[in-house]
Amino acid sequence: MPDLKLNLPVILIILVIIAAVAYVFYKIHYTKKKGIETDAIITAIEDEDLSSDASYTYYVRYMMNGQTVEAKLSNPGFGKGLEVGAQIRIKYLPEKPRIVVWVR
Repeated sequence: MPDLKLNLPVILIILVIIAAVAYVFYKIHYTKKKGIETDAIITAIEDEDLSSDASYTYYVRYMMNGQTVEAKLSNPGFGKGLEVGAQIRIKYLPEKPRIVVWVR
């Protein structure tokens, strides 16, 4: 029987990663379901240079209650070819306006 003491830290790390990923997907789903839909403009694209399509971070600007909000897309749709200046539809939650999801 393998020694569980040696494997316990690895198992805990894996469980934490799984929980974090599940939480992110839950928040994206919740925002898509309950969020307020509006137009936004892509203002910046950062290449994290991880040698993959998933290495881009997209930022948008939109209006909420007459205020301009700068936010990060939580689900940028990797490989979709978004460009700075493109207009897209997003959803946001008023209590967390800096985290938005792209409505496709």
